[in-house]
Amino acid sequence: MLQKLRNFYQSLFTTIRAKLIAIISLIILTSLLLFTGISLNMFQSNMSEMVKMNNGNNAKMLSDKVESEMRNEAEELRLLVALSRKGAMVMNAYFKDSTDFLLVADYPSLEDGATKTYFKESKLEKLGLKAESLQALLKFSNKDAQELRLGHSVIRALSLPRQNVWLYLVPFNEKGGAHAIAAILNGDALSGLFAAVKSKGASSSLYSAMLVDAEKRLVAHSDNRHFKAYQDMATHPAVEIAFKRFQQNVVTGVQRYSLNNTNEYGSFRKLAIGGAAVITTVNEDIAFEGVRWARMTTIIIALLIIFIAILFIYFYSRTISDPLKRLVGATQTIRAGNYDVQLETTSRDETGELTHAFNEMAAGLKEREHLKGAFGKFVNEEVAKMVMRGDLALGGESKMVTVFFSDIRSFTSISEKLSPAEVVGFLNEYMTLMVEIVHRYGGVVDKFIGDAIMAVWGAPVAKANDVENAVSATLEMRAALAKFNTTRGARTKPIIRIGMGLNTGEVLAGQIGSNDRLEYTVIGDAVNLASRLEGLNKTFGTDILISGDTYELVKKKFNCVPLDKVKVKGKEEAQRVFAVLGRAGDMKAPKNLAELHKYTGLYPQKKTSK
Repeated sequence: MLQKLRNFYQSLFTTIRAKLIAIISLIILTSLLLFTGISLNMFQSNMSEMVKMNNGNNAKMLSDKVESEMRNEAEELRLLVALSRKGAMVMNAYFKDSTDFLLVADYPSLEDGATKTYFKESKLEKLGLKAESLQALLKFSNKDAQELRLGHSVIRALSLPRQNVWLYLVPFNEKGGAHAIAAILNGDALSGLFAAVKSKGASSSLYSAMLVDAEKRLVAHSDNRHFKAYQDMATHPAVEIAFKRFQQNVVTGVQRYSLNNTNEYGSFRKLAIGGAAVITTVNEDIAFEGVRWARMTTIIIALLIIFIAILFIYFYSRTISDPLKRLVGATQTIRAGNYDVQLETTSRDETGELTHAFNEMAAGLKEREHLKGAFGKFVNEEVAKMVMRGDLALGGESKMVTVFFSDIRSFTSISEKLSPAEVVGFLNEYMTLMVEIVHRYGGVVDKFIGDAIMAVWGAPVAKANDVENAVSATLEMRAALAKFNTTRGARTKPIIRIGMGLNTGEVLAGQIGSNDRLEYTVIGDAVNLASRLEGLNKTFGTDILISGDTYELVKKKFNCVPLDKVKVKGKEEAQRVFAVLGRAGDMKAPKNLAELHKYTGLYPQKKTSK
């Protein structure tokens, strides 16, 4: 099972379709991610600068408004106190209509206590306050007094539980000297300014602003949910950073920090009111929420594009892979030996050209195979293969071979009794049988000379047992001819007998002929002697004669009978010849010449001289 899965995955990822899908998907994904990453990083960087700039502008704008509001409140207080010196009706009338001031105290001297306070009892009761509790909060420190002597107003958060009120100290100079006005204000006095900052953000929690006094206590906040009376803001990163920068005489700036696992930008600006500071913050995660959505949207679009691309590639690749699969199948058909293959061209692109070229190749191979088959019928198959491979060199070479000749006895008289068509049919049937035996035993048919056959063992390629194979082939021919004659005996199918001669010796083997026609053959005395031996069968009444050279090479494997030495044309010395009875140990083979004559039906025609 595991092997099947492995084969499946290997086939899956080795197809052109899978490779196209993988490569193009990777290119698209990489391109989109690089483009998106670079674009979004640039956008985020620009947006970061924009957020910091907007946050800084918010801090500046809010601090300007707070200072302007405080100056207006200071002038209003000075005017009210000055008018109240002439009569309390003005102050009482103001408290009747105003909601900002809860209690006002006039200090004739910065070292003395308050001489007179102004408030409206019903207003305090509505808020759940008492005049005595507020009056107890009117005290200010020596540091506050020093600020007042310098002409600076002071803002202080008040430690009044569950109430958003704060103290505002204003210097007041008259002819009698410098003194101060103290006012306790409702926390809602600045809520409009800070709420305006909150509404500028993309969401309710993007931007926020707060006002802290010199003691880092919270005076006002843009979101009442974050406000706690007399809250200490010293540990808030934005406040901590701002007051560190104030010590370095830096009154405004922007700083990035982490708060509750969230990154924020804090802009700060020191007010000219007793060391108080306005701090605006922006949540980085919320500010860059659009960037994250853009990144997520881009990823979704990229996946969608890849999905569409995969579908497109899947179906388009079929126009490539399907023709290639057909080509592979057709190639395997040709490899199996079937050249009758033609594919339909379905496109005009490269695959169409490849299919057309394949069809031409298949037709060429079919023609070549046909030519090879026809060529092999006229030329020895082994020689034909060597010619096609280019292994057969021009010219001749000396080789040790065994040459075979066979001839049909009384062929002339036989052919006179048959029509030409019957003669050709008879020869084709006989030679097919004999040639098959030659090939079976590794021999090469050199040529047909009428009814005679010439074959060679050892050329063009020599084998270790060529001589033995040649003798074995002659014995096989003897047996095949006996079987062949069992179905013959009529006029049109006369019984035939043949003579065979074998000689082993050195010959010249090569391509012989003219510039227009060549023939691979062997020539030399060894060839002539083999031909003479075939003819001597008539004299001795035998069917297989071998020379002394052949006999010496196979005498231990075959039973041979030595015959008289004969004078052979072309040879100065008489040649010893041997009749082959059979393979050594073959009990069915003839034991002597008499049995051989009886088996073959051949008898000596005349005696020969020794």
